[in-house]
Amino acid sequence: MDYERIRAVFTRSFPTGEFTSCDFRPHIDGHGHNAWVGILPAESLAETRRLAYNWLAEMVDALRPLRPLFGPQDRIQLAVGFPQSVRAINCQILKGWFPTLRLVDVEPPDFAAVGGEFGENDAWHVGLWER
Repeated sequence: MDYERIRAVFTRSFPTGEFTSCDFRPHIDGHGHNAWVGILPAESLAETRRLAYNWLAEMVDALRPLRPLFGPQDRIQLAVGFPQSVRAINCQILKGWFPTLRLVDVEPPDFAAVGGEFGENDAWHVGLWER
């Protein structure tokens, strides 16, 4: 498992994001990983949502070839949101997790199909375009 290499590749591909790892034993028999990207709001709610889902798919595509560097029981959580300079509360637009073994066949945002979960924050857009 080469988590530092994964982190280096991820942060080079997504300069507004981060990749972290944590040993989650005994809760799971492996590591939990967090990968996130910060985006700026687009001109509308619909365009910002579309952008967030596109970034989610790009993150999964970037991590697919790195699958052999993860442990067999590892899980990854992916999130797309706003930097704190844009929004300090309800800054995450969407977030989900799945087992890293399923990187090869996951189709975002359907993380449930590979044993994970996915959700969109109901309040991420409230008041954002009313300033």
